[in-house]
Amino acid sequence: MTPRAEEQRRLRLFVAAALPGDAENAIRRWQERELAARRELRVTRSLHLTFCFVGDTPASAVERLTAALAPLRILPMTVGLAEPLFLPERGKRRVVALALKQARGDPEGLERLRRTQATVSEALAGTGLYEPPQRAWLPHLTVARFRRPGQPFPLQNVNFVELCLSEVVLYTSDLDRSGAIHTPLASFGAR
Repeated sequence: MTPRAEEQRRLRLFVAAALPGDAENAIRRWQERELAARRELRVTRSLHLTFCFVGDTPASAVERLTAALAPLRILPMTVGLAEPLFLPERGKRRVVALALKQARGDPEGLERLRRTQATVSEALAGTGLYEPPQRAWLPHLTVARFRRPGQPFPLQNVNFVELCLSEVVLYTSDLDRSGAIHTPLASFGAR
């Protein structure tokens, strides 16, 4: 790719906390049992806790975003998964998610997660490439999306082990007919 073409190439970017492999596998098995048969849903393939959606960004800016995130101190944080959420809270729902809650094994984990998200948001805003949304961040894990806006329904067996999060990742998101494909571009681990 020529330098000019690389300058013009655009990426859909976001920053998220990566899930530990064992937790991701347990959630995938639950998605298969509880959500996959529902034709109105598209099960989320890439499981992560989104901190900031940067959006449409020049590919040439990835280095600047990575440099802004690299110095951040990421402390391990443990959180639990709570009741299902159907988002947005009003009107026709588009997303099926699991709320996050304080973990028994780490009473400060949820607060550290909130502080980490705020720190990531501030670092990204400092690049001039990201503007934090006006609404407060809602810690949740998206597990499915409605193909067309839908309504809440009962969900069973939402019992998972607590998640120990220790890695923040800059992802690119490519839209596909079967859903978004998320590719990690850079990761920042616990220190």
